Amino acid sequence: MKLNLPGNIKNTSLAQDLALLFEDQGIIKVLGIRISSIEGLIHVRLILTFSSAIIFIFSGFLFGKNFILYSLLVAIIFYFLPVEVIKNKILIIRKKILSELPDIVDMLSSLIKAGLTLDEAMTYISRNYNSQTSKLFRMLHAKILEGHSKPEAFNIIARLSFCSEFKNLIKVLAQSEIIGNPVKDILKDLSRVMRENQRDFLKMKAEKLESNLIIVIFIFIFIPVIALFLIPVIPQLQILF
Repeated sequence: MKLNLPGNIKNTSLAQDLALLFEDQGIIKVLGIRISSIEGLIHVRLILTFSSAIIFIFSGFLFGKNFILYSLLVAIIFYFLPVEVIKNKILIIRKKILSELPDIVDMLSSLIKAGLTLDEAMTYISRNYNSQTSKLFRMLHAKILEGHSKPEAFNIIARLSFCSEFKNLIKVLAQSEIIGNPVKDILKDLSRVMRENQRDFLKMKAEKLESNLIIVIFIFIFIPVIALFLIPVIPQLQILF
């Protein structure tokens, strides 16, 4: 998909993610402002930047202060803030799908083992579960009903997931239908790999938390304890010197 993007938002992965999010949600609320396109996002950024700078400069004149430096800092913050808010929305979607994937893959595998086809299994999940992934499965069937081919519909929901693991799942499902490999066996192996990756990720986070905890203990416990021992001794050291 070719994106014609204006201004300083170039044709990068971030720009593509923003375009996809607008395509999926139509209107996005940022700081209480309803934005419906990347062009609108650029306009909002410019308006917030200049208006915040003007307000601070004008306030400086009223109070007899020089707020030019503060106005520049606030303008920079408001220039980048809308994009950061939308990036956070994309990150939330990605994290939700990533956390749901192992269970979704297990459900797909179980439903197919019970005799359902892949399409029937995805339809069952989309109708009976309320999650970010089931929403994508509902969109898959909606796109097919709109006239898209199945590979095109697969590609659409893969892009709208913003999640590389979900894209890998869709790629495996699409290839299994083309090649004719047993889907339930593929899903079983994929679920195992996903759970192992999730376990490794949690282990890494735990190790990082442990190292951060040591720093916190050193700053907030060890240093104050040393200070408590040294404070009574300081007057005696002053007498000696």
